[in-house]
Parts: sequence; structure tokens; C-alpha cells
Amino acid sequence: MPFELLFAALGSCVVGLFIGWCGVAGFLLPILFTSACGLPVTESLLLSFLCFAVSGIIGSWGYRRRGELPLRPALILSAGSLAGGLLGAALGGLLAADTVKVVLYVVVLLSGLAIAVRELRPQKKQQGDSFPKPLPLAALGFATALLCALSGAGGPVLVMPLLVAMGVPAKLAVGTALLDSVFIALPAVMVYGSRCASLASLAPVLLAAVLGHALGVFAGSVTAAHVPQSLLKRGVAAFSICFSLFMLLK
Repeated sequence: MPFELLFAALGSCVVGLFIGWCGVAGFLLPILFTSACGLPVTESLLLSFLCFAVSGIIGSWGYRRRGELPLRPALILSAGSLAGGLLGAALGGLLAADTVKVVLYVVVLLSGLAIAVRELRPQKKQQGDSFPKPLPLAALGFATALLCALSGAGGPVLVMPLLVAMGVPAKLAVGTALLDSVFIALPAVMVYGSRCASLASLAPVLLAAVLGHALGVFAGSVTAAHVPQSLLKRGVAAFSICFSLFMLLK
């Protein structure tokens, strides 16, 4: 138990730092909890989504203060994510643990590839806040939340690149995706929490993970201006691709 608590606290803090620095890496949390901490899939997903809710609240608050979180499109996106997150978590509970792990590793692989492509491809400067219309935006929220809640991936790593591809400026896309991750996490926490055998026995590691993650996200958001974000994102992408391929092919 002491090593489990240490891994949960330190690992969640490190992932939180990366989220605060560059907005991605949340999808590494389920891997941390299942592989390093040895927790069952359901408990790992519960802890992951609790951490996503914390990082989403802290991160979106900071972006809102800087004027980089437009509330109307963010709430439309989040409305679709509420429904998608609930359905994804419900479907995740019907699948075998090994199947959910395969889905997780595939999503991690795709997330790593998406980050790598975005970082290696020249980015065009964008003006204004050209969000999609409400219906496509809500549909995007539903589809990405469905996949995130099913696999345990963090919302921003999927939502942010898609919003940028639709013409949304990068900073607005990150702020919007962070708020959206809260609405993905909340229904998933309720569903996975109801399926945990004993929440009382999970309380110490849950507390360690959430506190460590909150500290990491806060520290990362404060120091983000001094950290080479592009280099970090490429490192996260390389690790994600290599690790997921290893787990899928072993």
C-alpha cells in the first residue's frame, strides 16, 4: 500500500504538470493506475476521471481569467459530452477488462500520433473564434466523450486537435477542451464509482492521486510560460506511441 500511494501521488503529479504545461498527457493516467499501481480497470478509470475533473476545473479557470475560454461554444460542446460520457462509461462497464485495456492502448496510440502530426506539421495562424455551428459542436462533444469515457483518455488530447482542425485558434481550443473534460469526467465518475467494490478501501490512493494531480496541474499552469511546450508534446507523443505499441504487440 505505501508504494501504491507513492506511485499514485507522484505519477498523478507528473501527469498534472504536463497538463498544466502543454494541455495533454491525461490519457497516461489509466496506464499509471493499472500498470504501476496494480489497480483493477474500473478503479483505475474512476481515479483517472476524478483527476480529469480536477485538472479541467483548475485549467479552465485559468484560461477563463485570461479571456481564452468562450463560454457559449464551450457549454454547447460540454452538453454533448455529458450524454456521450454517460453512454461511454455505461458501455465500458459491459466490456471485459482485457477489451477495455485494448481500447485504452489503441486510443493512447492514436492520441500520440495526433500530437505528433500536429507538432510536426506547420501551423497556420488563425484569427477570431471560428467555432463550428451548435449542432456539429454538440455532436463532436458526444462522439469524443463517448470514446474518452469508454477508454479512460483525457478529453483535451482528442477535442483540442479536432477543434483546431475546424478552424478554432489553439489557445481557445485548449481552454474549451479543458472545460469540456469536466463534463466528460462527471458522468464517468458516477458510473465507474457505482461499480467499485469498495470505495472505502480505495479512499487513500484516491486522495493521494487527486491531491498530487491538483498540485501538478497548478504548478504546471503557473510555470507554463517558462517551459518549451512543443518539445514536451513531442516527448509525450513519442512515449505514448512506443508504450502503446509495446502493450498491444507483446
